[in-house]
Amino acid sequence: MKLIIVSNRVCHDEKPQAGGLAAAVQDTFSSVQGLWIGWSGDVSDSCKRKSGTVGNIEFEVFSLTEKEYRDYYLAYSNEVLWPICHLRPDHLHPDEEAFRTYRQVNEKFAAEVLAHAHEDDVVWVHDYHLLLTAKALRDRGHLGTVGYFHHIPVPPMDLLRMVPQHAELFGGLLSYDVVGLQTGGDLKNLADYFQALKRKHPDMLIFHAGSEMFNVRHHGRTTRFGVYPISIDTARIEGVAPQARAESAVQQLKASLGDSPLVIGVDRLDYSKGLKRKFLAFERYIAQARQSPSEEPPVLLQIASKSRSELSSYQQLCTELESLASRINGSHGTPTYAPIRYVNAVYEHGLLTGFYRLARAALVTPLKDGMNLVAKEYLAAQDPDDPGVLILSEFAGAAHELSEALLVNPFDLDSVAQAIERALQMPRLERVQRHRAMLKRLRSHDIQWWHQRYLSDLFSRQGQALEKTGS
Repeated sequence: MKLIIVSNRVCHDEKPQAGGLAAAVQDTFSSVQGLWIGWSGDVSDSCKRKSGTVGNIEFEVFSLTEKEYRDYYLAYSNEVLWPICHLRPDHLHPDEEAFRTYRQVNEKFAAEVLAHAHEDDVVWVHDYHLLLTAKALRDRGHLGTVGYFHHIPVPPMDLLRMVPQHAELFGGLLSYDVVGLQTGGDLKNLADYFQALKRKHPDMLIFHAGSEMFNVRHHGRTTRFGVYPISIDTARIEGVAPQARAESAVQQLKASLGDSPLVIGVDRLDYSKGLKRKFLAFERYIAQARQSPSEEPPVLLQIASKSRSELSSYQQLCTELESLASRINGSHGTPTYAPIRYVNAVYEHGLLTGFYRLARAALVTPLKDGMNLVAKEYLAAQDPDDPGVLILSEFAGAAHELSEALLVNPFDLDSVAQAIERALQMPRLERVQRHRAMLKRLRSHDIQWWHQRYLSDLFSRQGQALEKTGS
């Protein structure tokens, strides 16, 4: 029996970005041996496959055709599912042909799994690109245990129903054995959805098991839905950050700041991350700040790695952010000071921990986020005797766990500006107390806790299935 993890992308030849799904999957495989299956990132007219081993991770990757990439990945995953799950129906562009391709690519993923899986293997599928993979596996006769983890938010029922194919997509979750979600709010929204769906399927049974779990029984199969908030390798980041602080790139950044305190933001370039509002809130703080003549104004370093650059909405966002940063620097900068340093780059994760440790505050203000691991990474990277302050959107999943952060509404620019001022003026004792409470939680609820807790439930279902078959 082995564990097979399936995700849209497999990082078989590159290091994962901070806070991403790939980093979490790689951390899982650091203690659990298994096979990782997914798209290689290549686009080709013919299906090109590659297999290999990196550390203790075996991988099997394959290419997509241009049509599959355009329809399944760009048009459906990222212009239908992504915007609706992040409460942005204004970016919703339903396309029936794209959905057909989405379904076909999920069938392609299922075929790849069946080429390597035995009935007693456990399959763990990740994220919104692959909602229909278990359904495709069941249609091909696969009876083994299949789990799913949804890394992004689950929106309220009425938004889910805006997707024309919602019944097939989210009904497809009932082909999984265990479905993991980030927060209790996600769980409630999905429970509400299935209660509404039950009106059309009176044979569907829904059993609630406390505030963090419910079961749905339909067509002879029971699916468990539960809350499993994802986390980070806390101990590793705590160990790496002090050494990373001494790296030349971090020291060069420190020297370039002079006496200006650093505020850091690390996000993928995406409209869900609230980057425009972050810039405007920082500008408002700069304009209103009451610094003494001896204090230097802070610098916001915003690292925003580009993605989905083929989509017009992302191209427009990139242009708007460049223009906004330029305007703010022109209005509030001097020959020796620029308020915002805006960088479109991907940095090695260890180096990022050095940047985190240097920063007096982190500005993590997504408009909506499933979890946001950058918030947790920033905390783990801090000097516990002199930590920085986390400013965190109340609409990030991490806010449910990190209540000692300065929680803000990113739509309220004044409150964010005030939080920046409070963070930079906060006494060391208060900073230490807040950080200590959150770090204690991150140490006990780390990445190992996350995947062990989820996999324990998934393997439990596997054991129950084997008992029924007498294996």
